Amino acid sequence: MFKKYKNQDLDMAFWWKKNPKTPSDYARLILEQLNKFSSPSLTQDSKRKVQEECTKYLIGTKHFIVGDTEPHPTPEAIDELYTAMHRADIFYELLLHFVDLEFEARRECMLIFSICLGYSKDNKFVTVDYLVSQPKTISLMLRTAEVALQQKGCQDIFLTVGNMIIECIKYEQLCRIILKDPQLWKFFDFAKLSNFEISTESLQILSAAFTAHPKLVSKEFFSNENNIIRFIKCINKLMAHGSYVTKRQSTKLLASLIVIRSNNALMNIYINSPENLKLIMTLMTDKSKNLQLEAFNVFKVMVANPRKSKPVFDILVKNRDKLLTYFKAFGLESQDSTFLDEREFIIQEIDSLPRIISSTIEITTSNASSNNSTSMNSPSSAVNNPTSLLTHSTTPDSR
Repeated sequence: MFKKYKNQDLDMAFWWKKNPKTPSDYARLILEQLNKFSSPSLTQDSKRKVQEECTKYLIGTKHFIVGDTEPHPTPEAIDELYTAMHRADIFYELLLHFVDLEFEARRECMLIFSICLGYSKDNKFVTVDYLVSQPKTISLMLRTAEVALQQKGCQDIFLTVGNMIIECIKYEQLCRIILKDPQLWKFFDFAKLSNFEISTESLQILSAAFTAHPKLVSKEFFSNENNIIRFIKCINKLMAHGSYVTKRQSTKLLASLIVIRSNNALMNIYINSPENLKLIMTLMTDKSKNLQLEAFNVFKVMVANPRKSKPVFDILVKNRDKLLTYFKAFGLESQDSTFLDEREFIIQEIDSLPRIISSTIEITTSNASSNNSTSMNSPSSAVNNPTSLLTHSTTPDSR
């Protein structure tokens, strides 16, 4: 049923008779071994022995809770094990010593945790309810991800903890705890790290946290304006300075959030900022067509907004002709009827904007010549020049 590790080549029936006598013994024996990591007399040899014992007991625990032992455990015996694990705060203790465990033990811990989260009795998720009553375990899990980055072989530890966090996010009660924990903001920083696996895992955690339960997020996170402002600042940094994958995934996350009706507060603040518009227009000229498309999904909301702020309106007016030229070549190869309809709608909206006065055109042309700017006479130049969609004119415009 499960992959075997190096310490798993043992007769489970014999091991069961020799060691744990009752289901609660599993929790007790694991806890005893974990406490040995804190012993001042612990040597490297004795530490390896403790690690092996922890791995052995965790493997045994996993087999027991899935009924993969002889004799098969009764439902009452499994209930007893869950009760013992919760009473001993076994997951909290495992996280305290997570970096001390072997790779196999950490993987077993992750599997056990996932199984326990899904265990229900009387239509209640037993372990989920326990974690809600003991939020310190979730907080420690989030901090353990940061601690992992300071360790040798940090990637494996971080990814394992990350998977546990994502499992928690699936349950609304636990996601609420995560959204309220200040440590969540650290994952925006982790997403900017050069390590691809860690960066990607961090983005997956953020995406899951903000999309798994839309009503929860809008009601208890984006209802706070300080959270909105901080979120925008963090997501913009990823979109502006991250790797290609980071830029694309963070832009995709933003686009998915602002179209949710209940996130109206987030949408209004974001789409009425001229700085945000400039960032999105810059991303629309990225060499990656996929990133251009993700940026377009944000841009279309800004253009379709019937109550644009004056700074946003002015930028669109100043860049009206450039935008029309750009969209003539944008996404022509697409067969997606929805996208094509949206593109046509945006073109019509931009075309309906006021034309800039001739004096503005002259100043803009003059500035472009003096700065040796790339001409916007062809659609390809808009794509190749990261700032070519933005005209910075000092001539005032009238709406």
